Amino acid sequence: MVSAAARYGREPGEEVVRACIAVLESLDAFGPASHGAADGLRVRTLRVLLTASELWWRDGDGEGAIGIEPWPAVPVRALVAQAEAAASRTADRALRATARHMTGQHLVVTHSLDAALTALTEAVELARAAGDTFTELEALTDLGHCTVGRDMKLGVSLLERAETLASRSPDAFPHPEQAQLLPMTLARLTGHIGVAAFDRGAFDTAESRLRDSLHRLSPRNTPGPFAKMTNFLGQLLTAAGRFEEAESLLTGAVGRLAPRATASTHQGYNLGLLGKLYLEWDRPGQAAPPLLAGWDHLRAAPHVSLLPLLRNYLGELLMHPSYALRDVARACELFTETVEECRRTGFQRSEIAALMLGARGALQLGDPQSALGLSERAVERLAETGEMPALRSEEVYFTRYEILLSAGRQEQADPWLDRARSVLLAKGRTIADPDARDAFYTRVPTSRSILAASGQRGHTP
Repeated sequence: MVSAAARYGREPGEEVVRACIAVLESLDAFGPASHGAADGLRVRTLRVLLTASELWWRDGDGEGAIGIEPWPAVPVRALVAQAEAAASRTADRALRATARHMTGQHLVVTHSLDAALTALTEAVELARAAGDTFTELEALTDLGHCTVGRDMKLGVSLLERAETLASRSPDAFPHPEQAQLLPMTLARLTGHIGVAAFDRGAFDTAESRLRDSLHRLSPRNTPGPFAKMTNFLGQLLTAAGRFEEAESLLTGAVGRLAPRATASTHQGYNLGLLGKLYLEWDRPGQAAPPLLAGWDHLRAAPHVSLLPLLRNYLGELLMHPSYALRDVARACELFTETVEECRRTGFQRSEIAALMLGARGALQLGDPQSALGLSERAVERLAETGEMPALRSEEVYFTRYEILLSAGRQEQADPWLDRARSVLLAKGRTIADPDARDAFYTRVPTSRSILAASGQRGHTP
């Protein structure tokens, strides 16, 4: 076990998976007699295995056998169940905290946000009661990141708590693998703080944190976290209008992972975001191949928070006026599917985006009443939730403005344009470099549209 953990971050992730499998097989050889004394070792080994194998997670069924050739296929549901069962046979709250943390990580991928938040909260409380600072830090990092999707302010406060806890982390740990996992946990925490800054519209702070996180990670040895942080930075660069930088980053990440990720959630998300980048860049012909390839990855390795994001991207592609296979009616069906799915899974950001996009689609189909209703629901949901990750508030407000304006309701429309412009300019003020700020204002289609509409009313940036 110690040998397997020592490899993490220093050797390719698949080699760490194989070393952990060897430990688990040795425990299984003893049968039920290994329960009890070996339960702690089993839980701790599963923690390292799941951490190292994130790129290759599968929901899993049946006996939950772990595939290792040519690349790992890790049945996360079955392995988390093993960890929970082993931890429950002990009176060790630290082991139970570890198992609950793994369960939370699993549920945010396979079930719903609410279920994940419950498990992660329990993990934090158990770890704190057990005096296990490392597991508390791990769980608090994920709890803060996931909470941002429900309550931005609370999620940020949890991440700040995690950062404070990290500053007090001990020099010695009760288990040697914790010391091996700590650098990756700190890199993830830094990245998640950066993501939260981006979601709040603080571009420069977000970029600094995300680049710091990526500097600490390795596409070879920590491929899962590296792929995630690359995606977050790619989102930021795309949203800022720095399309060439985003393209270079994302194509590089996809190329490095391609030989090792035949069906991967993270590879799917990066491919999907590459497609979204080309949509923002007004290159729909280039958007289709990576978007469709990313969708195939996510159908093979589903992730309940990412499927609706890519489904919305596909709908945007189908609505693009220059796309050869344009099909607005089909796009609207996809948006409706996303809204219904997100009400079940709790991922409000994609629900609001789908309502907004559905409003645009309804207008294109000549259904102004549906467009008015959908855009109203979008702004109402945004008011209920507050700021949401992976969602441009200014775009939601501007869509409401456009649809009210198309209905001849300029007096009602104008305040929504004012709100969109206010949010946009506030984001721009967080970008110190004048050229980068200009790119945000002039290259991002939503930014250009808002400022053009504002200019017609006599406003200037």
